[in-house]
Amino acid sequence: IASNSGVNGSVVELARVVKAAGHPLIAITSLAHSSGVDSRHPSGEKLLDLADVVLDNGAPYGDAALPLPGGGSVGAVSSITAALLAQQLVADVVARLLDAGITPPVYLSDNVPGGREHNAQTEARYAGRIRRTA
Repeated sequence: IASNSGVNGSVVELARVVKAAGHPLIAITSLAHSSGVDSRHPSGEKLLDLADVVLDNGAPYGDAALPLPGGGSVGAVSSITAALLAQQLVADVVARLLDAGITPPVYLSDNVPGGREHNAQTEARYAGRIRRTA
């Protein structure tokens, strides 16, 4: 679960549901921000309290990096660093699978030759597990 503050009720509740179902939980959050604010969930818990693994997105308190002369700031960094951490996690998992002799199913860009065909074959292989909402 990725949440910069990790304190909003819906995020904490989702984390509680994940843990209650017995799943491991990886959180991407800002340690600087989360440690500086109170939880908004009735339990008082924060995302980082519930996670088995916490990845610090490195965002500063308040998320934005460029202070403005009259107060406030702009230039949020959490979305960029969370995306980077998520992609690094994918790359690390794929590397571990390959080291174990397992070829992971991955999507290719539709914008490279053979990409659409490859993705269609991958989706057909996992058709029983893929759910569409729209």
